[in-house]
Amino acid sequence: MPKKKISKKRAKSSKEKPQAKGYKAGTDVSIDGLKDAIIEALFEADYDTFKGCIAILLDKRDYAEITARTGLSKSTLYRMCEPDSNPTLENIGKVLSYINDLDSADAA
Repeated sequence: MPKKKISKKRAKSSKEKPQAKGYKAGTDVSIDGLKDAIIEALFEADYDTFKGCIAILLDKRDYAEITARTGLSKSTLYRMCEPDSNPTLENIGKVLSYINDLDSADAA
């Protein structure tokens, strides 16, 4: 029995796919959007997104203000963003309280 001829699959072009827009941390994010992303990440247990949001917050806001209002050291805030970190509930609560106290007008 002779083999059946199979047509080759068409190679997909990357031109057909939508291209992602460039992202610059701290410039394309509003504090309200950051609040929503952090809350959603915590409810969905998406710890990587939470850590990324904290990193964006650290890029967007002044460290002296964050450390003064949260009571956390700069090194603690940085460690919260590391991939293998496991921040305590107390530290997460302090950061969430800080973000919740921010006004949208103050955040711009």
